[in-house]
Amino acid sequence: MLTLIKFELDKLVRNKTFLITSVISLLAIAGIFLVGYYYSQVSYVEQKNADKGYPEFYSEITNKYAGEFNDQKVEEVLTDYMDRYQSHVDEEKRPFDVFSYYIGDIFFPKEEDVYLKMNEAMESGEKITFDQLDIRSVQEVGFASFDKPLKLGAYNTWGDLFSVTNSIFLLSCLLIIFICSSVFSNDSASNINQLLLSTKHGRGKLTAAKIMAATGISIPIFAAIQLISFLFFYYYHGISGWDASIQTNFSFKLYDFPMEMNNLQVYLLVIGVQMIGVLLIVGMTLLISSMTKSPFISLATSLGAFFLPYLLGKIFQTGTMAKILNLFPIQHYQVEDMLTIMETDFVYFLHAFIPNVILTICFALVIKITADLIIYFRMKYLQVK
Repeated sequence: MLTLIKFELDKLVRNKTFLITSVISLLAIAGIFLVGYYYSQVSYVEQKNADKGYPEFYSEITNKYAGEFNDQKVEEVLTDYMDRYQSHVDEEKRPFDVFSYYIGDIFFPKEEDVYLKMNEAMESGEKITFDQLDIRSVQEVGFASFDKPLKLGAYNTWGDLFSVTNSIFLLSCLLIIFICSSVFSNDSASNINQLLLSTKHGRGKLTAAKIMAATGISIPIFAAIQLISFLFFYYYHGISGWDASIQTNFSFKLYDFPMEMNNLQVYLLVIGVQMIGVLLIVGMTLLISSMTKSPFISLATSLGAFFLPYLLGKIFQTGTMAKILNLFPIQHYQVEDMLTIMETDFVYFLHAFIPNVILTICFALVIKITADLIIYFRMKYLQVK
């Protein structure tokens, strides 16, 4: 059996489709990392701040304000932010505080332009203070409350990681679909099915070997790409802010998310759910491949099946159909959307986040196992003309 699996793995790796799509994927991954990390907002702002004479400004600010998140912390952050802003009349010399900016965007009053007021005060030689603004409280904004207080930390960089993870998941799925779509259909197109199925192990072990080889190469591909992404993230930004609450990640505005989780826990959960989703994608793609006689038709059909739940989700946004569509992996490629739809039974089947996560995992595993069994018995009893 191991020999058959190794043989099928060699076939996949040596396939021209695998080689071409791997090269294209590597170029795409490089582009995603370049935009997501090297040219991210934090990296760009840090370079600009360094040019103005403020090296490591983001790190200094996040380290200063990291800790329990409450009204006192908001006052501390915004008071210092307003003081720094108004102490530099020349905008060209003013450091941009991307960390405090998004916090101010949430807590500054919406009915007035605070920056306009500060600029007008600066022109008159005066300053606007925190007490002069109608700053909303943490409770008024609607932040979730737990037994332990929420924690604030370097959230911008983790927002970059989540954004890159979104793109990497889509790219990984496309690469895996390209690879798996030819596993069975390529044999049919080459007219060697009759020969293969007439061999001793052609209808049993060979089919199982193809399934295991495709699955065995897909999961490492996904894991390797995500690992490389995290290493790039660590190289550019470090992991500061890993223990900050997801509710205080102002990149996503998930203030009322009902689970007490930090950035790292959310990242690991998302990767886990996406990896299980990859199994579903492998199963469906292999099933389609076993039913088609052309790699191109198999690829086109598999891509359609992958994106269809997303497209239908734009039409069916409520009701049972929307809940069924939200179980598919394409609906989980965006971290914010995944966390949002799973926290309620409005667009999911169960009323709490963790049960919905478990339901999603079970759904994917059931589809994968069912697809594998259908493939196995179909190939076992297939009548080849």
